[in-house]
Amino acid sequence: MQLAVSIAVILMALSVVTESTEVSPTEPTLSQKFERFQNEFRTFVDNVKEKTQGAFHDLHNSEFSNKTRNWFSEKFRKLREKIHTTFGDTD
Repeated sequence: MQLAVSIAVILMALSVVTESTEVSPTEPTLSQKFERFQNEFRTFVDNVKEKTQGAFHDLHNSEFSNKTRNWFSEKFRKLREKIHTTFGDTD
């Protein structure tokens, strides 16, 4: 009887030891961690790129930037006309 109990205890202990030493299949390897980091970083960079492009597009097409470009164009045109009338035809 004691032999049967001893064998049962040994078998239980071995099953516990083998379960605790098995590598968990859910834990990623180092290469998988690097790959996941690379994918997450690429996603982050793509999101930042899209938001930055959107911000520059909105800024370029804003009313303020359009008025500023038109103002500079008008001033430059007037300056060219004044130089042309002052110094004559240089052609």
